[in-house]
Amino acid sequence: MTRTTIIPTISIPQIFSAASILLILSINSLLLAEPSDQFKRRDVDRNGILEAGELNGIPPALIKRLDQNQDGKISAREDETLFKPQPRFNLQTFNYAGNDNPRQQLDILTPKTTTKNRLPCLIFVHGGAWRSGNKSQGHSQIRDYVNSQQFVGVSIGYRLSEEAIWPAQIHDCKAAIRFLYAKASQFNIDTSRLIVFGTSAGGHLAATIATTGNEGELNGMVGVHLDQPSHVAGAISYFGPTDFLRMDDFPSNFKHDDKNSPESQLVGGPIQSISDKTRAANPITYLDRKDPPLICIHGDHDNLVPFNQSELLYQALRAKKIPTALIKIANGGHGGFRNPAIKELEKQFFMAIALGKPIPTQSQTIPNQSKQ
Repeated sequence: MTRTTIIPTISIPQIFSAASILLILSINSLLLAEPSDQFKRRDVDRNGILEAGELNGIPPALIKRLDQNQDGKISAREDETLFKPQPRFNLQTFNYAGNDNPRQQLDILTPKTTTKNRLPCLIFVHGGAWRSGNKSQGHSQIRDYVNSQQFVGVSIGYRLSEEAIWPAQIHDCKAAIRFLYAKASQFNIDTSRLIVFGTSAGGHLAATIATTGNEGELNGMVGVHLDQPSHVAGAISYFGPTDFLRMDDFPSNFKHDDKNSPESQLVGGPIQSISDKTRAANPITYLDRKDPPLICIHGDHDNLVPFNQSELLYQALRAKKIPTALIKIANGGHGGFRNPAIKELEKQFFMAIALGKPIPTQSQTIPNQSKQ
């Protein structure tokens, strides 16, 4: 696969033996084995098991060690059991709202290696249509970066729409970021290098965090650190909604204008009948030229959040001359992207912000499936 390199990067150190590099799982989730890019490339049928031709090229001795139940196949769990790397971070959970609501918590992953220099911080916001999901989903998204000892990682939880409607979700996210500002010295965070990203509903919230850093109206009154800012240095929206009122311009698996859609449940009524309140939930509404770099990554065959949502945000960002890029994943759906070049582009963006370098400003199309 050919890929345009847009910005300089610094490779993140990884320590793997030559024998295990073929199958090792990079960083696994707390509860489930999560295959590495190498495992995913071999797992052609995406069933979480390497079998038959997928095993070609792996040394027989290594297969024998991996295949613990001797069924002639290698599962992601078997690979994890043999090669699971030891985490090189500390995990702590805090309630940023000053109460006992488990939804208003964040997880902070800090490197075990101490340094005098404060580190950039990656903040993940989970998806789930604003009505499901939890902060543990972010661990696999940030763990590799924290293991590199070059980043602090944070995964934010927030109240779901069945508990509280908009703007509770952005109020929670901003309270979490204010908490990080207030505790920056404790966790060795460089608050000038906060980078937020999220998927689907989390992509929407990440984009809204980025575009409302100068918008006091959406700060809310959650938590005790109300004197702290909530702006960030950069953001990535992975297939996030950006203009609810135009989601039905393109076909989806359901009608977003319906009273029971995730968007309607978020704002407290059918989105078209309360259009003013709906616009108040759109990140596009708050754009100004002081906003940080924001890029969109979206599959052009997404049947849940239409690709036009990232197109609309990208066009609005360009109109305001905010550094941006639209990364279209050809034949990509609602996540589950298979091409490792996509993750590499994410790393490039993060490293550019962390190093104060120019970020990608040239859009491109990347195939969902690597040609390797």
